[in-house]
Amino acid sequence: MRLGIEAGKDTLDVAVREGIRGVPIFADEIDSKGVKATLSPIRDRGLKVCQIGAFGFNPLSTDLDRQVAQRSLVEKVIPLAVEEIGCPYVVICGGNYHPSGFLHGDSRNFSDEALDVFASELAPMVKLAEKYGAKLCIEPYIKTAICTPERFIALHKKIGSDALRINIDVTSFYGYWEMWDSAQLVHRVCTSLKDHYGLGHIKDICLAEGFHIQIGLAPLGSSSTDWSQVLRLMDPHIPNDAWVILEHVSDAKEAAASLQFLRKAASEAGITLE
Repeated sequence: MRLGIEAGKDTLDVAVREGIRGVPIFADEIDSKGVKATLSPIRDRGLKVCQIGAFGFNPLSTDLDRQVAQRSLVEKVIPLAVEEIGCPYVVICGGNYHPSGFLHGDSRNFSDEALDVFASELAPMVKLAEKYGAKLCIEPYIKTAICTPERFIALHKKIGSDALRINIDVTSFYGYWEMWDSAQLVHRVCTSLKDHYGLGHIKDICLAEGFHIQIGLAPLGSSSTDWSQVLRLMDPHIPNDAWVILEHVSDAKEAAASLQFLRKAASEAGITLE
C-alpha cells in the first residue's frame, strides 16, 4: 500500500521526516495559486499528490450560490488531475442538505429522494471525470446521504460509472455501538465496497465521557478498531493508483506516535506500507 499523510501545517515536514511519499492538496489552492505554485513545494521535497480535496462540493447543499462556485472549481480541477497534478482522485462531500457539509446534518439526507437528486446533480461531473481519466471520490460520513455502503452502491447504480468511487474510511460509518465493538461493521464496509474503492482513509475517533453521546477525532488507537483487520481487508481491493492516507493528525508529535501504531498494525497484517 502506498502511504500518504495529512498533518495540517506540518504535513510536508512530517512526510519527509517519516519517509512518506504522498500528501494531499485542495482544489481551491489550485484555483487561487495555479498548479505550478501549489505543487512546487511538494515536488521540491520529492513528494507526490495523493488526494485533491474538493470537500466543499456538496450537490445537495441548500446554499446554491456557493455550490455554483464549488461546481465551477471542480470542473476546473478535473481536467488537470491526471496530466498536470498526477493524482486522479478528486474527493467531494457525501451529500448534505445542510450547507455545512460535514458539521451538521439534515433528516432529508437519508431519504430515497436524496439519492435521486444527488445522482442527477453528480452525473455530469462523473462524465467529465471519465473524459479526463479522473475519479470523483465520495467521502462518506454518518451525517451525509452516503452514510452506509449500501447507500453508495445504490447511488453508483443510478450513475453507472466506475469513475465514481468511495473512500474507505471505516470510522466515518461508526455509531455508538461501534465504539465498543467495530469488527462486524469494519468487515461489512471493507468487503461490500470491494468493487468501488477509491482512497483509503485512516483516522480514529473517541467516545468522550458525558451524559449523552459525544464522539470526536482522536489519536490513532483510541477506539476499539483493529487496524490490522482494516488493512488486511482493504489490501486486496485498493487500486494500484490509490493511496492509504493517515489524516486529521494534529501535529508532528502525534504523527510520529500514530505512524508507529499504524506500521505495527500493518506488520501484524502482513502488509507493507510504502
